[in-house]
Amino acid sequence: MKPKLAIVYNVSDPAGSGAAEKLLQLQKWNPSKCANAVTCYELPNRAVLAGYEVEQIYFDFLDNTPDPEADAVIVLSKHSAVSNRPSLTTHHTGNPTSSTLGGEPYTLSVSAPMLSRTLLSNYKITASQKGLLDTYELTLEATHHGPTRPRKPLVFIEIGSTKENWVDERAHWAMAEAVAEVIEKGIVDCTPAVGFGDTHYPRKFTKIHLESEYCLGHIIPRYALKDTNEKVIIESVKKTWPREPEVALIQKKSAKAEVRNKIKSIMDDLGIEVKII
Repeated sequence: MKPKLAIVYNVSDPAGSGAAEKLLQLQKWNPSKCANAVTCYELPNRAVLAGYEVEQIYFDFLDNTPDPEADAVIVLSKHSAVSNRPSLTTHHTGNPTSSTLGGEPYTLSVSAPMLSRTLLSNYKITASQKGLLDTYELTLEATHHGPTRPRKPLVFIEIGSTKENWVDERAHWAMAEAVAEVIEKGIVDCTPAVGFGDTHYPRKFTKIHLESEYCLGHIIPRYALKDTNEKVIIESVKKTWPREPEVALIQKKSAKAEVRNKIKSIMDDLGIEVKII
């Protein structure tokens, strides 16, 4: 499957803008115009690349710009963490609880598990070729922060976690090459799944995502399970592109029986198989 992609970034973000510069060198992009964008380029009928002054978590405009006809959106971004550990990540967006950092509380965006799987798999290869995996951890992140308003599916691909990492040109090239590979070859087919439990950097789900038949859309982590609600659990299934998950994976040690039973009851109503891992 070769979706038409919108690729976006914040022009003040050294990681996203650095990767965008490398992406322009990898392919023959044509200058273009996109509403409200500072920079805009296109690969006709394949992709649009645009930079904005707005911070990424407030990219609530993605249904309208840079390309209303795009099937999905990739956000090139830096990643911050209190641990300061170097990381290469992908994740979906949304606020599983009342806590927000951009977007609406108890609201998820549209996930794209096949696109996420392809990006992270590509990222693993391109980062390995540059020797980055000796120091950088490659991982999924749990669903967090905004935007939540766009109806288009979107995936963040990130470089973390300090300024030193954000300006690392090897990481810029790795991100750019991972995205270019998606533009050229499209996305893999896999069995969409939704995950419940594990940590913010979910090692078990990352391994499943990269090595099994399943690819993860939304992941509601252990720390959010007790505070989330039925609406979010339903959205984790319904807001998935290009098709709904076939299975819900629950990490047993992350969820008490009461929480597991609640999720299973909702999944049963939705006709989704539940697997305890």
